[in-house]
Amino acid sequence: MNTLPIGIVKQKNSLFTVSRSSRPVYGEKIRKIEVGYLREWNPKRSKLAAAIVKHIASVPLRQNSTVLYLGASSGTTVSHISDICSNGRVFAIEKAYDPFVQLLDLSQHRDNIYPIIEDAGQVNRFRFFIDRVDMIYQDIAQRNQAQIFNSNAAAFPEALDAILVLKLRAISSKGRERDILQEEISKIEGFRVLETVDLSPFSKSNYMLRMKRL
Repeated sequence: MNTLPIGIVKQKNSLFTVSRSSRPVYGEKIRKIEVGYLREWNPKRSKLAAAIVKHIASVPLRQNSTVLYLGASSGTTVSHISDICSNGRVFAIEKAYDPFVQLLDLSQHRDNIYPIIEDAGQVNRFRFFIDRVDMIYQDIAQRNQAQIFNSNAAAFPEALDAILVLKLRAISSKGRERDILQEEISKIEGFRVLETVDLSPFSKSNYMLRMKRL
C-alpha cells in the first residue's frame, strides 16, 4: 500500500496537490475547495506525478520539509512540491537561463521557492546559500548523473532522503536499459535504493529511485 504525504489528493483517475495559490503554472486545471485550491498534477508533465500514478510506495515529503531540487527547469514539479511542503522550503537549482526566468517568476508568487541559477554539478558555488536540507530531488539530463548526486549528497549530509531520476538515454544511447540502470545504481554512494519505478509510458527510458541514507 502506498503512503502519500498530506497535500496530495487522488480523485478517480486524477491527481492533485492542495495549494494556497489559484494561479496556474503550466495551464493545469484549478478549483476552489474549503482549505484552498486543488491543482491538477499531470503525470505527462511531471515525473514525480508519474511515479505516484505508477504507485510508488512512499514520497519522502512533509509540510515542513526543506528540499534541494537539482535540475528545476521552469518549475512544473517544483510548484507541486511547493504545495506539499507548504511550511517548508524548496531550493531550486537550474543552470539554463530561459527556464530559470520562468522559475524566477514562479518564485515571485510563492514564498517558499528559492531559485538559484547555477550548475548542479558545482555544489560549492551554491552550498553557502543553503543552511540545511531534508531531501534531495534530482532530475538532470547529463551523462554524470550519479556523480552530480554524490557530490550534492556529500555536501548536505543531513539530507536523509533522496529521489533520483535516472535519464538512461542521456547517459548512453546504446546498451540495454537494465544494464545501464544497474551500473548507475552501483555508482551511488551513501544511500540505499528502497524502490525503483519505471516511469514509462509517461516518461520513456527514465527511472525514479527512492533512496535512504545509510
